[in-house]
Amino acid sequence: MKIFLSYASPYRAIADDLCCRLQAAGHEVFFDREDLPPGTSFDDRIHSAIQSSELFIFLIAPEAVAQGHYTRTELKIASRKWPTPGWHVLPVQVAETPLKDVPAYLRALTIMQAEGNLAAEVVLEVQNLLRLHSQEAPPPKTHTPTSLLERLNYRSLPLRFRRDVSGGYSIALPESVSGGLLLDAAKLEQLLWSGAQAIDGSARRSINDSDLETLLPSAAKAREVGLALYDAVFNSSLCEQLNHYLHAIDPQRGQGIRFVIDTTEVPDLARLPWEFLYSPVHDDFLFSDRMKPIVRWLDVDQVTPTLAVEPPLRLLLVIAAPSDRPGLRVGEELAHLDSALAELTASGQVKTVRLDHASLESLDNALLQTRPHILHFIGHGDFVADEGVLVFESDTTPGASDIIAGRRLAVLLRNHLANLRLVFLNSCMGAAASRVDPFGGVAQSLIRRGIPAVIAMQFPIPDKAAVALSRHFYRYLAAGQPVDAALTSARAFLYARGYAVEWGAPALHMRAPDGRLFDIAELPNEVVAPAPVSAPEIARPATPVSATEPTMQARGIKNWKSFAALAVGSLLVGIGVWVNYGERVSDQPVEPIVIHTPVDINVDRTELIAESLALLRAGDSPAAAELLERLLKKDSAALSAQQLGTEHDPLALAVADAADTAFLQGDSQLGYRFAEILSAMAPFDEALEQRLNAQVGTWLGWGQAEAVEVSPGAGVGDADDGLWRYTVRKGDTLWRIAQHLTGDGRQWRNLQSYHNTQVERGKGGSLISDPRRIRPGQKIFVQPSATAAGEEYIDYHVSRGETLSKIALRVYGRKSLWRVIFQDNADSIADPGLIFPGQELRLRKI
Repeated sequence: MKIFLSYASPYRAIADDLCCRLQAAGHEVFFDREDLPPGTSFDDRIHSAIQSSELFIFLIAPEAVAQGHYTRTELKIASRKWPTPGWHVLPVQVAETPLKDVPAYLRALTIMQAEGNLAAEVVLEVQNLLRLHSQEAPPPKTHTPTSLLERLNYRSLPLRFRRDVSGGYSIALPESVSGGLLLDAAKLEQLLWSGAQAIDGSARRSINDSDLETLLPSAAKAREVGLALYDAVFNSSLCEQLNHYLHAIDPQRGQGIRFVIDTTEVPDLARLPWEFLYSPVHDDFLFSDRMKPIVRWLDVDQVTPTLAVEPPLRLLLVIAAPSDRPGLRVGEELAHLDSALAELTASGQVKTVRLDHASLESLDNALLQTRPHILHFIGHGDFVADEGVLVFESDTTPGASDIIAGRRLAVLLRNHLANLRLVFLNSCMGAAASRVDPFGGVAQSLIRRGIPAVIAMQFPIPDKAAVALSRHFYRYLAAGQPVDAALTSARAFLYARGYAVEWGAPALHMRAPDGRLFDIAELPNEVVAPAPVSAPEIARPATPVSATEPTMQARGIKNWKSFAALAVGSLLVGIGVWVNYGERVSDQPVEPIVIHTPVDINVDRTELIAESLALLRAGDSPAAAELLERLLKKDSAALSAQQLGTEHDPLALAVADAADTAFLQGDSQLGYRFAEILSAMAPFDEALEQRLNAQVGTWLGWGQAEAVEVSPGAGVGDADDGLWRYTVRKGDTLWRIAQHLTGDGRQWRNLQSYHNTQVERGKGGSLISDPRRIRPGQKIFVQPSATAAGEEYIDYHVSRGETLSKIALRVYGRKSLWRVIFQDNADSIADPGLIFPGQELRLRKI
């Protein structure tokens, strides 16, 4: 890869070391000390080098970002080449630099901060970027199997509201006479907000918390308004026809009714929460059932185009969190989205692009570069002066807000109707409506300008509810449900989880009453698997895959989840499933869809082992780990000595080297992955086992008091001297413990120092002289924080794969104490079964 290295002169030594490391890894690096011979035009050579490069590495330091420094010129040239930087620009912090001083072009990216050796970590990151970029080959084309996807067949039922001659309201169904509607919209709106409570915590509203109280309707009033709306509709002359439609619903056959609320002629009715319709007979909210989704409709004089889509479906995550507005749980939402879409992303069916620190200009660039099918906005919104607004970040002032009216945003987005089909506004008030203008809100403005579907909030909701909503919406969408069904399912989950009012906040506006957003093109019966990615110098030809393999096991698929992920993508069908089945009559036969799925790996194992060794020796450990893990998933004994023969021991030594390097560099997750691979390669002969124990066992506690019995209650609070102690568990390292207790593994030296100080003061325990040698059962002194009232606690940072019971066992020595953690963190944990990597938990002494 051709790399341009941009740095300020005080950091030449760092740049020199980095250049050498990258060149040793096989990359071509432009370095001004070597590549600017005498007599060469400096400006022309720099410009030419950046234009010919594939990756631009910018070493962030105060001198490098200062106005007038030549590095700013280099950055400007790079920004013109890549308006949306994507993977082509890698910002690396080499000296503490205030974020406000960093150019906006770089703030839109994740700035790399080394945890260990900077040069080594940059080389690893470059290898990772190269591998991810190489994986952007077109994924295999497949169909979605009928066995994994319910056929949800909706009949659309338009409910058109109008003014009658007396100035009141009327309602009409298709092919029916309008019926009068006894409804006082202003009174019901006033009833909804009477007794509203201030939202506890931050909300996604554009105003500052101190400017105006952000309110949420009470559950009792929401139900009362829903009952009034139900009575008005079902006590009209259309009651018999409405009940006829409801009786036609058949969940077993997937036959449902889509209620389409049309308030174009009476915008004051659009301000009412129709999602809360409450049936007193069934003691239930009508639209909490996915067989009865509700859609908002507005008449616009445009034809809705269809879109033929081939995977991957492109999802653009737009994040705007200016520092002059209340903070948002952005990291939590992104973690949930990653989790919900993980399988589809890994299989190449969905491609997610993230735009941090979104300004209007950077959004425009991202839309041009990405051409997304779905735009998901995370940020603040509001309804001000009868107009909906969203809050972006300023193009000129770092951290400042830029309030954009929905009408202005709609003008920008309408230029992307060739691909954009759905906008999800996870902000407050995006669906709020004007009393006089049917297109006054953000969602309504987008619909008017041609966006086919918009999901937005009709009143403020707490940030934590917004996060939960997005997670479950995409989770159901990825499981194969249509857009309106997925949103209804997410509403039902939120209600069950205790969000008694928030569940009704999201409203779905669509311009296509039959839900038609996508046409999925016919796909061939036989597909060719793309060549697996490897190091740059290694190539492997693609292998044709048989379309007639009889079983899931023959395809290398272990469970129904991986099978679904390898199909065309539940997400694609989730958005467009009713393209073909939306208006079917209940007794109409449905032709089955045939699935042709490629195997995970269909090449000779010897070749894969050789490639893994080459990757390990080239320093591309993540790629090697991925190849070896895929082999093990297909055959758990694939790496045994019996199957590998003479290749077994060299591979085991290379894996051990990679594990040791990963632990030394602080990448404990990669280290543990290699440790699991080594476990799958066991048993070893005695000499090799001793060597592996000496190299990797010190990180994992192999052969060191593995059977240490920890007494009940042993943990951070097991002594009466006021000091906090952490009990080492099997697999712990100082880095990992520091990561758990401080959120930063680089603090392990402070952890070691504090522990040794307490030991030297006679508080017990033994000194940690070798940080690589701690043993299970050993007590390590840790330094707690304290509340304003003097109560001591530690901030525990959740790692991937952890649960509350695992944390309770690790910290307190008993799994049953998870309830204590849950009770102490009830403000940040809505569901004890749902915690996520990076989440902070406050743990007190027990």
